[in-house]
Amino acid sequence: MFKEIFKRKIVATALLLLTALSTVNAQETYLHYFTQINASGAFGDYTPYWFAANRQGLVGLSKENGYIRYGMNVGGTFKNPSFRYNAVADFAIGHNQNAEVYIQQLCAEISWRALTLSVGCKERFAEGKIDNNMFIGKKVSNNVVNTLFPNLHYNYLTSLGTGGLMYSGNCRPIPQVRLEIPDFTPFPGTNKWLHIKAHIAYGAFSDAEYQKRFTQKMPSARYGENILYHSKSGFLKIGRRDKFPLEFEGGLEMYSQFGGEMYRHADNGRPYTTMPHSFMDYIKAFIPLSGGKDTPLDEQSNISGNQIGSWHAAFNIYTKPLDIRLYGEHLFEDFSQLFFFEYQKNKDGVKRTLVYPWRDILLGISIKNKSNILPFISTLQYEYMSTYDQSGALYHDPSNNFHDQMDGMDNYYNHGLYPGWHHWGMGIGNPLVFSPAYNSSGDLQFRGNRVIAHHVGVTGSFEKVPFAYRLLYTYSENWGTYHNPFDNKCYTTSLLGELTFAPDKSPWLCSLSLGYDKSNFIGENFGAMLTITHVGTFFSSKK
Repeated sequence: MFKEIFKRKIVATALLLLTALSTVNAQETYLHYFTQINASGAFGDYTPYWFAANRQGLVGLSKENGYIRYGMNVGGTFKNPSFRYNAVADFAIGHNQNAEVYIQQLCAEISWRALTLSVGCKERFAEGKIDNNMFIGKKVSNNVVNTLFPNLHYNYLTSLGTGGLMYSGNCRPIPQVRLEIPDFTPFPGTNKWLHIKAHIAYGAFSDAEYQKRFTQKMPSARYGENILYHSKSGFLKIGRRDKFPLEFEGGLEMYSQFGGEMYRHADNGRPYTTMPHSFMDYIKAFIPLSGGKDTPLDEQSNISGNQIGSWHAAFNIYTKPLDIRLYGEHLFEDFSQLFFFEYQKNKDGVKRTLVYPWRDILLGISIKNKSNILPFISTLQYEYMSTYDQSGALYHDPSNNFHDQMDGMDNYYNHGLYPGWHHWGMGIGNPLVFSPAYNSSGDLQFRGNRVIAHHVGVTGSFEKVPFAYRLLYTYSENWGTYHNPFDNKCYTTSLLGELTFAPDKSPWLCSLSLGYDKSNFIGENFGAMLTITHVGTFFSSKK
């Protein structure tokens, strides 16, 4: 029953809510629309890496691809201003992409004070990696496209990092029901020194047909149907910028794949594994527990489903000329690397505590320029990422031949049962672990998840002309996986130069991007991408 609800009715429910909200008797109502055309062409094997990475799955990997996109956003407030509503419908027609016509967003939201209930699929970005309050020149910020639909261009201009380790906005949105406090909100009784934000969501992956089609060339490759999704997070912020120039942020986000049937083409349409989806399995997705007798043996002895997550920490330093943000993120699989220590038990039942430092991390520094020195530079950002260690190179349970327990080979983003942590072929986590969509063999596994990378991003604008720019440079090294290491280490250098023309208070915006890759993983690619956007308002009224 639950699988039926989340697999087939989330989008339909969002559509009904969208219709209802657009006709509700509200105190204030608006209805905006946008049209967007995107086209890219390249020399090489693929479109340049940063054309497709962290673009919400909109840009395909083919060296020639594009889309036409149309969307509407309706919202407003009720007579009680504490209650608000918002809904978006966003459709695209693709060329040389994984679907010819598709729903990019279809989501309805109802908010009460700081709390929001969201139903449907909506574009989301990595936690703590995008500064939505960044100022990139008055002309660019006042452009109507950036004012009404910041997701179309403005959030990309302010996105200078590689994305989160668990979620980056690298893939198509996942349909879900989500209850959240989306923004940091003062906690009562703390005089605004403590702020919180959090969410809990259940949903369903929508790419079953894509997985089946993608794996046709490889009979042994796994693909899934009716796979369910769960996520949750909790973050706090300590500090008051108006009282003291230092803030601390910290939190945890966790994700799960559960339920569903797993197939191989070699099995002639018969699932080789079926995971349960009862009410208790929804509880086990929320509270990681071992599987029951109706799950495979490995799921009974370990955590049921694919349970992953990450810790976050950040310090914000505010000075007159500069704002500095120091941040870090650490990922874990099941309970492996959840803390700095782990309990292990040998064949005789003797327990020991193993202290193991966090080696797989994402560290970054973001410097926002508020001075008149180099005013054309708004923000400079640097990131270091490592997924190289993965708890070490050995994994073995106690046996007659091996007395001790060895917990290693975490195999990030891959899973022994599920096809992996991706949606429509694009990784849900950090895109520097190259997505399965790059696999010409038809395998949906991540071929290279042991990565060390350095990344630099710069953004800014020019005072006298309505232009903003973004520059990205990424260098990464990839060793493959512990199970299937590469014969030779892979090196990748990727560059992006993006210039956005955003006239002050204009409903038009144009963006031109140039990209280049030099890699023995994804090849040598050079190309250009053009995006043109127009927005407007059907009506905006206040009673």
